[in-house]
Amino acid sequence: MPDPIPAGTHGLRSPGSPGSPRKLAVIGHPLAAEENRMAFRGWTSHHVDLILPRVWKARSLGHVYRAPAPFPGGSGEPALHPLATVAGGRNSLFLWIGLGRLLRRLKPDAIYCWEEPWCLSTWQVAYLARSLGIPLVFYTAENRPKRLPWPFSALMRSAFSAYRACIAPTLEIAAQIKAAGFRGKVFIIPLWIRPRRSLRADAAGRCLAYVGRLIPLKRVDVLVESLRLLPEYRLRIIGDGPERRRLTGLVRDLGLESRVDFRGHIDNGDLETVLDGASLVVMPTAENPRQAEQFGKAAIEGVSCGLPVLASRTGNLAALAEVFPTLAARDLDSPAQMAEAVASLFLAFPEAAALSGSKRLAEETYGPAAAARRLEAAFSGLPGPEARGTPR
Repeated sequence: MPDPIPAGTHGLRSPGSPGSPRKLAVIGHPLAAEENRMAFRGWTSHHVDLILPRVWKARSLGHVYRAPAPFPGGSGEPALHPLATVAGGRNSLFLWIGLGRLLRRLKPDAIYCWEEPWCLSTWQVAYLARSLGIPLVFYTAENRPKRLPWPFSALMRSAFSAYRACIAPTLEIAAQIKAAGFRGKVFIIPLWIRPRRSLRADAAGRCLAYVGRLIPLKRVDVLVESLRLLPEYRLRIIGDGPERRRLTGLVRDLGLESRVDFRGHIDNGDLETVLDGASLVVMPTAENPRQAEQFGKAAIEGVSCGLPVLASRTGNLAALAEVFPTLAARDLDSPAQMAEAVASLFLAFPEAAALSGSKRLAEETYGPAAAARRLEAAFSGLPGPEARGTPR
């Protein structure tokens, strides 16, 4: 797969004189998850400071993240700076407490705000960093047009004028942010997965597994209903969210309690353990004018565990199916379509060699080391600070 960094972004500027790496501050609530910090390890051109929430209530995951202790960094490891927040857990509305003091102490040469451009915290970062005169980069994962009410529309316009560049995980998302009016540089850098041990895909076990949030868009209810047409199959649901209660009731109403196992939220590092014994990972995400699968990280994680994956054709899942021969994209809009796709895949179940080949490809393309190279190249290509100042 070609390097997704746009042509011309490598080597635009030297990262600094020997022994004096640049300083990059990465600020965002996704850093609450340990796997999201992995791609900032081992950098040589930058000293990386990660600013993360001390506590983050991920409502859609049904989980509370608690940050590790502060760490100064060193030996290729980034520094960790946990901060308290106001309205923590509300992605669009939260604010950092003490961020100005921390930026004044760190004096970064660049800031990556890992938040969408309409978020209040994205505005806060730009406001505090304005006097530093340093390049600011935001993140976006929206792959569908989004009509924002005030004040979020105003916050996005403000971010478009304050931030020099954006990181988007797919070409589709990059095109969307450009269509929304952003005129800065867009770096296309996929999300990443942690290295996984290989599992044996147990086709004889007839065990389906879903991994992800339990929200209406993910269409887990259709997967549950398809079991009525697949009497020999079981389902393992890994994840949590607001749909958990409704899904539990649906399982009970259909008399499927003995065949459906709810595992709840699990730590990302424990994914192989909870997937052990599964035959097939199923990702039945829906699509509408406002929403579609933005990246498909759970699908790649299934591939990286050595399991076959069945996914709907929505969003980036269809693109991933063109990359991985053991990831099949099908129309999964009804229980009948779901059952037919599952049954047909088991009739032509992938060979062990194909599964291990897809696993290697996932690690090479979407591992944290590959993401680190892309991110480091992107930030090395940004111009340095224009002026120094003191954020209030």
